[in-house]
Amino acid sequence: MKINDSVVLMGLWNIGEGRFHRKLSAKEGRNLIKAAYRRGIRDFSSAYSYNEADSILASAMKELKADEWKIYTKVMPVPTMERKTETILRRLGRDSLDVLMLHWPVEGENLYRSLRSLEKLSAGGKAKEIGVSNFPLSLLSSVAADFDIKYHERPLSLLWAKDWEEERLLGLRTLAYAPLGMGLLSGKYRSADDISDERKMIKALSSPSFSSLADYLSGPEEALSWVYGERPYGVISGFSSENDLTILDSIEAIPDERKSKLMDLSRAVSCSFYCDNIFSHDWRR
Repeated sequence: MKINDSVVLMGLWNIGEGRFHRKLSAKEGRNLIKAAYRRGIRDFSSAYSYNEADSILASAMKELKADEWKIYTKVMPVPTMERKTETILRRLGRDSLDVLMLHWPVEGENLYRSLRSLEKLSAGGKAKEIGVSNFPLSLLSSVAADFDIKYHERPLSLLWAKDWEEERLLGLRTLAYAPLGMGLLSGKYRSADDISDERKMIKALSSPSFSSLADYLSGPEEALSWVYGERPYGVISGFSSENDLTILDSIEAIPDERKSKLMDLSRAVSCSFYCDNIFSHDWRR
């Protein structure tokens, strides 16, 4: 399934453990995956750390008798990459992964050991293609020149579009996650005081411009339309209910004047603090 040339992916994070969301039960997750599949979604984003999400996905695909579906997944750096990759394959009941990515950057020699391990796993047939996730632009540029990575999974939204224009020039296939800014662009929030989970720690909430952006947005449909309008290779959305899937029917082009104003507000938010990621990481330290 594609919208504006971008692959629609269902993210499985909220089917696994996490501090930034309500975890769905196995039954809820399985039914939601099947509903997404029936709507035409064939691409799923997961990670070793999402735990039972992989097994729930495999179970849902078995119930659907589905043969054509793709898995984009992530694993943490060495020394346990190979073992964790085998665990993912066992959970999914597959011999090979469609795309395997390094989940987070790591410093020094371990970064290059991890990337070499990714290449080795691919050469051994464990993954058809490889990539990285959550890399700051300078590091991404460096590893893209030295390794045969095809994908970069990163947050991309009006709340977080840092280095996006420069990154797209690298020619990688960008997988954009958190297109609604971890739900902060859903229209429900105006400040950290409105949030009870770990999202309240996201620095963008402390920007004086956050409330201006939230007020100007016509709704989550416009926020998601902006991401699809940027045409990354894929957009990863996390859904909490079958009703959430209907937002995909509301994607439309944003008039240039509104888009320009949205971008001004977006830049004002991201320029008010320094981070390399929506989660407030700073990889210079």
